[in-house]
Amino acid sequence: MPGRNWGGMEQRALEQVRWLMDHGHHSWYMAPPDGEPYAKAVEMGVPVVPMVFDPPWSPKCFLALRRFVIENKVDIIDVHVTRDAKAALGSMDLCAIVRSRHVDIPLKTSFLRRLQWRDGSDHVVTVAGVTRTHLIEMGLADPNRSTWIGGWAEPRYFDAIITDQDRARLRQELSIPDGVPVLLCPAMLRPDKGQNFLIEALGLLEGQGIKPIVLFAGKATGESAAYAQSLQELATKIGVTDRLRFLGYRTDLPILMRFADLLVLPSLMEGQPRVMVQAFASRRPVVACDAGGVAEIVKTGETGWLIPKANPGILAETIAHALAHPEQREQMAAGAHALALNTMNIDTRMAQTLSVYDQALARARARKFPKYTGHP
Repeated sequence: MPGRNWGGMEQRALEQVRWLMDHGHHSWYMAPPDGEPYAKAVEMGVPVVPMVFDPPWSPKCFLALRRFVIENKVDIIDVHVTRDAKAALGSMDLCAIVRSRHVDIPLKTSFLRRLQWRDGSDHVVTVAGVTRTHLIEMGLADPNRSTWIGGWAEPRYFDAIITDQDRARLRQELSIPDGVPVLLCPAMLRPDKGQNFLIEALGLLEGQGIKPIVLFAGKATGESAAYAQSLQELATKIGVTDRLRFLGYRTDLPILMRFADLLVLPSLMEGQPRVMVQAFASRRPVVACDAGGVAEIVKTGETGWLIPKANPGILAETIAHALAHPEQREQMAAGAHALALNTMNIDTRMAQTLSVYDQALARARARKFPKYTGHP
């Protein structure tokens, strides 16, 4: 995990390592020692290996990863972005390589990139079906060596209980009067998450006399600090500053989800967002923009409201409708919860992941070049 920020991709990979450990597999999480993912791994008691993956093609990283693979008889490396994928190429004669893709962002294709994707990995995993389709269309993934495995929710999202005391405490902590509707937007503060459109929609709702409070649960990265500041400025310009609560990163998200009347995700780009799956598990109704793989799980009238991207007018209209129809919110939340119970749990998803690992190992053993040698 080459990045230093803490987001959905980093969380998913860390939970994956922990599950593998709990089920008898020797697993490690590799990350830069000065980043949040490394600190989270230490906090969770997951074996974590300090590794700096930048700059790309770093000989030091290349050799250190190869040495680790040899010393620990590693069978599979699961890589997640470009820098770690490049570093893993130096160990292809020693193990299988699985390449995971978490976002649905178009990539520029070139001969070298196609070579790295198709021949530099034994299997490609995407978190959304649409992402797999796009990679195949771009010539980066082989249909026979690619699989999409959706997100999961941890048991705490299925099991969390919110009491009247919890609700009263949160309303007091967040200065939310009784009876005022609460919207939750759990996402990092980044331009691709589209929080600015939700603030604009809030201004439109204000003009209709609808005045919910919006909780932004997430923080800015170093690269998106200016965007986070622009959200404050936009709220001041529109006159809805008193309607916003910027909470930063929260560890009590399962309780916050049950506290909110509606979860809103106005993203412009997504794979299959973890927070949607977590909302389903928490039996929370959702309004989400049609980005990436969101439409694969959010079905209007069944599991939530799916709306066009970057349209504050439709977003405001949909929020107003959802708040005015609690019976529809409950109906869609129930449908989403049933879907989560059946398919969106970590045991189901990790069974799919282990199947991919078996396929990757079989392919690695059959390679002619680089010749896979395996471990005694």
